[in-house]
Amino acid sequence: MNRAAVALVSALVLGSAYAVAAGVVSDLDTLRDLHRSAYVGSAACARCHPSHDESFRRTFHRTMTQEATAESVLGAFDGRALRYGGRTARMARADGGRFVVEVSGDDGRALERWTVARLVGSRRHQQLFTREGDVWVRLPIAWDVEEGRFFHLNGAFLTPDPEVPEGGRIAEADYLRHSVRWNDNCIFCHNVAPDPGLDPATGAFDSRVAELGVACEACHGPGADHVRANASPVRRYALHASDDADPTIVNPARLSPERRSEVCGRCHGQRITDDVGRFLAHGDPFVPGDSLADYSRPLARDTPLHGDPEAFAPRFYGDGTARLTAYEYQGLLQSACASEGALSCTDCHGMHEGDPRGQIRPSALGNAMCAGACHGELASDDALLAHAGHVSVACVDCHMPRIVYGIRTLHRSHRIDVPRPLADQAAGRVDACTLCHTDANADWAEAAIAAHYPRRLAPEGTPSTTRGLLGGDPIERSVSAAALGRGTAANDRDARLGLLLAAMQDDPYPAVRGIAWRSLRALAPTAGEIERFTSTDDARERRAQIEGITRALLASHESISSPDGALVAELRARAELRAIEIGE
Repeated sequence: MNRAAVALVSALVLGSAYAVAAGVVSDLDTLRDLHRSAYVGSAACARCHPSHDESFRRTFHRTMTQEATAESVLGAFDGRALRYGGRTARMARADGGRFVVEVSGDDGRALERWTVARLVGSRRHQQLFTREGDVWVRLPIAWDVEEGRFFHLNGAFLTPDPEVPEGGRIAEADYLRHSVRWNDNCIFCHNVAPDPGLDPATGAFDSRVAELGVACEACHGPGADHVRANASPVRRYALHASDDADPTIVNPARLSPERRSEVCGRCHGQRITDDVGRFLAHGDPFVPGDSLADYSRPLARDTPLHGDPEAFAPRFYGDGTARLTAYEYQGLLQSACASEGALSCTDCHGMHEGDPRGQIRPSALGNAMCAGACHGELASDDALLAHAGHVSVACVDCHMPRIVYGIRTLHRSHRIDVPRPLADQAAGRVDACTLCHTDANADWAEAAIAAHYPRRLAPEGTPSTTRGLLGGDPIERSVSAAALGRGTAANDRDARLGLLLAAMQDDPYPAVRGIAWRSLRALAPTAGEIERFTSTDDARERRAQIEGITRALLASHESISSPDGALVAELRARAELRAIEIGE
């Protein structure tokens, strides 16, 4: 081949390479609507991501929902029996290796015989489901993994013992009290792409999921476009060589803290939607990266149901803190670490690392998450002792106490909060202090905290307006905020300024923030930064505004104690003291 021909071939090859490269660059810049993509299953992901697949398969998310097989069933179906409510359930293997539960009365007469077809759970408990036509129904018997025995579900949920009639056998409805359908209940949180498939005309179900259990695409979104696009080695190398996000898939680590937490909050935060029929007929449309608020909202203590404002109140303490598991997302939303900082679920938990029991990142064990991320000033033992009066007690013991009920156990609250023993007691909570000091009461704990933190007023010395602003309902807070602007006692002016600044920064009601702003403006009319306060709904923006106002107050000597920065200390102390309103 002559030199001219070689040059021509080289130009063609290089031209093709440039064309391919340009196409890849264009493709990586093209946004995708993942709602239009299809699901491919975790096996397709494993081909290119073997290490991620291996770490994922160690988790209990993978085995959240399984078909009943010799490998997946954890319970001892060896003929053992469980007697409850005048009935005896016997767990055994039938012809063909099937797992069966046979229920008989005390007289030996057979009452029920169920074949176990599906399982939910594998860490603490494994629930059993039988198939009846087009639905899977939860059986009243479950296996306790940690205790190695079967138990009746009436002992798992906080309901009283059923009445036992004279004959000694409880009613069938009481025996089956906690039997629910998988199709329109468990399906939503324990699988990928849940679709109950309810026909509203007939009531029949054609339930489908992309994959049983919580697998790759539950967190990363549907993967068909990703698999197809990355069949090209050029595209794969281009991705490896760049820091660009792949628009065909979702990497939660690249999402904002809010969106990242919403991926978890979809299942770890009970929700409600205005269009239940759409969810039941066509499934949950949420795809990682979406805003949860586009489809649903987290349940709260005052969320109404069919006009009943108290429908969900029993699930929460009086201050709005969740009493039950599956409300961890709500706890995060109530935490200043998230609303005013950038904390997300995955700062502490990792899907591909840590002990599968909790999936706490190694970097977040002990006090490392708190002291390493935001509170570095508390990293040493001396600092911890000065801060909390303890060294051996972990941050989470005080700020995330075990006050949340799960099935037969207690879990940590995910509302990162400051212990307020008397306020907690009023809300129906056991405070963090007396969870350890079991020989003490809330009065002792409050006094001990006041002694350790002199900035926090003892119960007897707390002014009514302070209590109203920091712990009252919205009307009480409004009344107190207005009163603090009208107060005439000169010696408490610094305290009132600090209280009002804390309310402007932290109060969840814009109306209360607005009243506090007017009172602060009345107390310090010459501080120009006050005029620019907007009472915004964005907590971080409010915090920035408050910091600006505080600096302006100090610079203009509007605070009596401004030379030594007492106003800043007052603001911090009051922000810590502020109790979340009872009844919300």
